[in-house]
Amino acid sequence: MKSVVRFCVSKPITVLMAWFAIIIFGIIGLKNAKITLLPEIVFPRISVITGYPNASPEEIENLITKPLTDSIGTVGGIEKVTSESLEGISIITVQFSFHKSVDFAMIELREKIDLIRDQLPQDASKPIATRFDPAQSAFQEIIIFPKNESDSKSLKSFIEENVKVFLERIEGMAYVQISGGFEKEVRVEIDPERMTTYGVSIPEIQKSIVSANINVPAGSLPVGNKDLLLRTVGEYKSLEDIKETIIATNNTGIPIPIGSVASVYRSYRERTGLARYNAKDCIVLYLYKESGRNSVELADKVTKELESINTTFADKLSAQLVYDESVFIRDSVWGLVWSLILGAFLAFLILMLLIQSFRAPLILLIIIPASLLATFLLFYIFHISLNMMSLGGLALGIGMLFDTSNVVFSSIERNLTKRKSILESSVEGTSEVAGSILSATLTTIIVFLPIIFIKSFIGILFSEMAIAIILSISISLFASVTIIPTLYVLFENTNFDSKLIDHPIFAKSADLYQTALITYEKKLIEYLEHPKKLFSILLTGIFFSSIFLFILPREFMPTVDNGEFTINIENVPNSTLNSTTGIAEVIEKILLSNKDIKSVISKIGSDNDDFIAKVNGNSGTNIAKIRVILVSNPKHTTTEIIEEVRRRISFTEDIRINFDANGDIIGKILDPNGSRLNLEIHGEDLKTLSTIGKNLVDKLKKEQVAIDLRNSLETKKNEYVIEFDPIKASSLKLTNDYISQYVKVASYGSNISKIKYQEDDLNIRLLIKKDSIDNLNKLQNLNIKTPTGEFIKLSQLANIQENTSSSSIKRSGNSRINVVQGNLNSNKSIDSIIQNMKLPLGYRIKIGGESENMEKSFKELLFAFALASILIYMLLSSQFQSLKLSAIMICTIPLMFIGIFPALFLFGKSFNISAFLGLVLLLGVVVDNASLYYEYLIISLNESKELSKAIIESGKIVFRPILMNNLTTILGLIPVAFEFQKGAEFQSPMAIVVIIGLLSSFAFSLFLLPILFFYILQKQKFTTIK
Repeated sequence: MKSVVRFCVSKPITVLMAWFAIIIFGIIGLKNAKITLLPEIVFPRISVITGYPNASPEEIENLITKPLTDSIGTVGGIEKVTSESLEGISIITVQFSFHKSVDFAMIELREKIDLIRDQLPQDASKPIATRFDPAQSAFQEIIIFPKNESDSKSLKSFIEENVKVFLERIEGMAYVQISGGFEKEVRVEIDPERMTTYGVSIPEIQKSIVSANINVPAGSLPVGNKDLLLRTVGEYKSLEDIKETIIATNNTGIPIPIGSVASVYRSYRERTGLARYNAKDCIVLYLYKESGRNSVELADKVTKELESINTTFADKLSAQLVYDESVFIRDSVWGLVWSLILGAFLAFLILMLLIQSFRAPLILLIIIPASLLATFLLFYIFHISLNMMSLGGLALGIGMLFDTSNVVFSSIERNLTKRKSILESSVEGTSEVAGSILSATLTTIIVFLPIIFIKSFIGILFSEMAIAIILSISISLFASVTIIPTLYVLFENTNFDSKLIDHPIFAKSADLYQTALITYEKKLIEYLEHPKKLFSILLTGIFFSSIFLFILPREFMPTVDNGEFTINIENVPNSTLNSTTGIAEVIEKILLSNKDIKSVISKIGSDNDDFIAKVNGNSGTNIAKIRVILVSNPKHTTTEIIEEVRRRISFTEDIRINFDANGDIIGKILDPNGSRLNLEIHGEDLKTLSTIGKNLVDKLKKEQVAIDLRNSLETKKNEYVIEFDPIKASSLKLTNDYISQYVKVASYGSNISKIKYQEDDLNIRLLIKKDSIDNLNKLQNLNIKTPTGEFIKLSQLANIQENTSSSSIKRSGNSRINVVQGNLNSNKSIDSIIQNMKLPLGYRIKIGGESENMEKSFKELLFAFALASILIYMLLSSQFQSLKLSAIMICTIPLMFIGIFPALFLFGKSFNISAFLGLVLLLGVVVDNASLYYEYLIISLNESKELSKAIIESGKIVFRPILMNNLTTILGLIPVAFEFQKGAEFQSPMAIVVIIGLLSSFAFSLFLLPILFFYILQKQKFTTIK
């Protein structure tokens, strides 16, 4: 190592040019770096969606979901299969282990689906396997208002044909959902009395329209040397064409046109959903990105496209982006960058005060940006994006850059006091501690290596942080042995310090340092004479701190205040759109009266073509969702605003209002439909599952464990069940399908074809006059034509009864489940509540969601912690060739726990994955202090000092470098710990743990280490150690 350092100081221009090259490429790497909130995680989840129109949830479950689940379950690498059977649609979610290739999994999945396709009902659509998760939220929302009020009804069709296509062609865009507005259609409105008079049926009318409105290729005809194509043209060009379509002929041979039995006209479909922005009707576009796509890059493309849309259609509409996920991502990432810079500046100030010199801090001021850019170059090479995890690792790495630099500075300064030249001091001082800083770098790398090899979600999530730390400390090691001694020599003749040292601040800091050093020496001598006093203090501190571990709330990941929240409204089942709109309007008024709230985007009910709402089971007119976006710098936190709104909202208990702070970003990735509390009740009978779910919710409410509680089987739909008489229908040669067509057209209408009308593609909807079938009695009297030409009433063919049924049936694996969800409200144990519940045989309750993820992740990190401790011990043993001395250094690890848990409690933080990672990080730092002390103890012993004097002298020597190391790291993390910028909630618990752990370790290890080494070495001939 000495030869490398000597080369650097003898060839300073070469070293500087090499670093300038690194800086240039680092700037290029930073400019081209991707910006994401979290590492780009390809989550191994595939959704299988199958439609089966008009089928009930139970029919969907038995005919589609079960067969598909059984076939899919044989694919290798599956961790979990969940499904939801809704009215008319089946959704199966297959989650694979992270080592499974999603592309290969998709191929295998499609093969299994093809094997069973023939066993599914004929009317069922082909199952679609997709990586697009319908449960994921939109990453952007655009509101659109018409420029002229007269265009409001035609705006939706204009957007579908002109705006939607612009957005969907953007690479990475998965789906654009339009909500609100009016949907044009052509109605063929049947008069049931005239239909009976003319003796025609609904299926005949439908068949005549479908068969007439078609262009069919009819082959080709040779004409001379050419073959001309033949086409039969029948597509409708006007509404008159529909009216003139012949249904049949009467007994005298006179044709019966559709106009004789039905009115044909253009209209707007009855609204089943609407959208509002700040209490005004509008159209909202919900933009969904493909799985794994970069939100920031895609948002930039959408912004450019939106500018083009506003320019191109300026006379028709005004479009505005009101929600953009990428804004929070940018703010969080760049906020962390500024926190990093602020922390580095604070560390620079404290270093200048402690060293009493401007030269060393100035060198650091030069090499920190250079080291950062060098790290960004490595980020670019290793395809690491700028995100909360990688930048969090970089913030810690910068603290360690100070650590290695401080050790080198102290060693060079120490050699200068021996009247060596600055050249020799730089070479000797750097070489002297090269082994120590190499050891410190290796211990930190060893600490984070186990995390990189964890193949679960946690390993992937934190691997970029671990890699960022490893890369940054490797750069810091390289900088410490190359650029620091070089700059020290180059600044030999500078006179930076002459005026600074005379400043009162420097004099005061020097006095404080000397006072601290003298106090330390006195206390060290006292504890060497009375070691039991120190041990009693340490044991009391560890015991007191451990008590808080049981008091602290625990969660998977810290919640993030991203400046928005969602209100989910569930009105009484079967409520009208007007009724639900009234509730939404009341809440909107409360929200808009709050000055901290900027935007209120409401989606009430769902449009007929709302695919996302249907697959998520939120397609009723009794459902509403309000997204609330706060101003840039609100006076209150999101949680405080939610609590205020919750207090002001007052509805009856049968109207459910749930709040979602949207802050559990990691939880939403793991389970988009999940909540903080997620309990799965497994069993088979739906009524029993529903009863258990209700009892569980009541107990959780009584114990005040959670709020916003709901269970998946609580929503019941009132319905009329029409049971056909099979004998009577068979005797009249009528099928269930034939009769169902009558009922569907009579009750709701049926889209049977399309027409190009005035440049619009419109559905042709066949329906019966509204006032003809507007109650159950009229439906029962509906006339149905038999094959013999006679008419029979529906009541003579079927029995109609009122019934209630579940709106969806969920399964996990091969078992039905009732999912109880909510937001945790206390730190009480849920396990005890579940254990005290008496469940029927064959039923069980499984804690899922956050609790399941937390338990699994804690086990993995505990394994990483234990493995890192063992690897560090092995490294120290090989470095110092002593098992006993390495054990002494490892003994300092428990010291870092003193104060950590009380500090988290006082800061109002939970014990989570971020805090746990802070403990893992502390392993390397704490052991580095012990290693450094032992290095200087050997040097003191080699100078022929007595053991006791060498013990005390070594403590005094390392006091300043360890103090500088700890203070620079602590000050570097203070902006993160106190959450000066958005998004810092991720790293805040980790920063608090590291800060308090370093303070505890510094305060106690500098007493414990000398005592342990003193008594161990005293019992053996320490000269052999020399």
